[in-house]
Amino acid sequence: MDVDAISDSGADDRQQEKAAALQDAAGVTRLVNVVCREDPIWSLELLQRAAATVEELRLNFPDEAHLLAVHAMPRLRRLEVTGNAYACVPELPAPLPGAGVLQWLRVDGLPRATTQTLLRALGRSLEVLQMGVGTAGDGEWPFSCDDLPSLLEQCGLRALRRLVLGRIVGCTHAAAPCDRQRADARRVLPGAEVLCNWCDSVAGEVV
Repeated sequence: MDVDAISDSGADDRQQEKAAALQDAAGVTRLVNVVCREDPIWSLELLQRAAATVEELRLNFPDEAHLLAVHAMPRLRRLEVTGNAYACVPELPAPLPGAGVLQWLRVDGLPRATTQTLLRALGRSLEVLQMGVGTAGDGEWPFSCDDLPSLLEQCGLRALRRLVLGRIVGCTHAAAPCDRQRADARRVLPGAEVLCNWCDSVAGEVV
């Protein structure tokens, strides 16, 4: 189910189409282009309607309520989240006992603390992670990152087998710092392949 045509509209716009989407959401396994910032109440209800069955989700500009709804999705296997790096930081609860089926995650443009809390809450079953982040430098997160290994080490990514560092527009990147960052990440992620989408010519995947 793709809600791109209606999701990026205000609360007073396209109400009939949004109501129809809510009716159709129950039972879907794939839900993409959910833009949360324009009509947060509707987008939250959409996530809640789809929560029981959705397996693949692409979410843009979520707030805390939207991420909590994602956290409660029992069958979610693939998740893509993009956002505003300077937004308020939501906190997510620890994984529920027995929870953890998420296998693939892409995060771009989220605040550092949000990225970390998302990984802690959903990451213990994670096998593939694509993270938009720069190398060490003078810029702010996520355009620069001096301590990526420390961030990753605290997230319990025990099942991770592939990490792709996505160099987003405006990020800090040079060959030598990138080599060091990848080597340092490999030390805290034993058994995982650590790649840079620029240096290793890795095509980005999407949900």
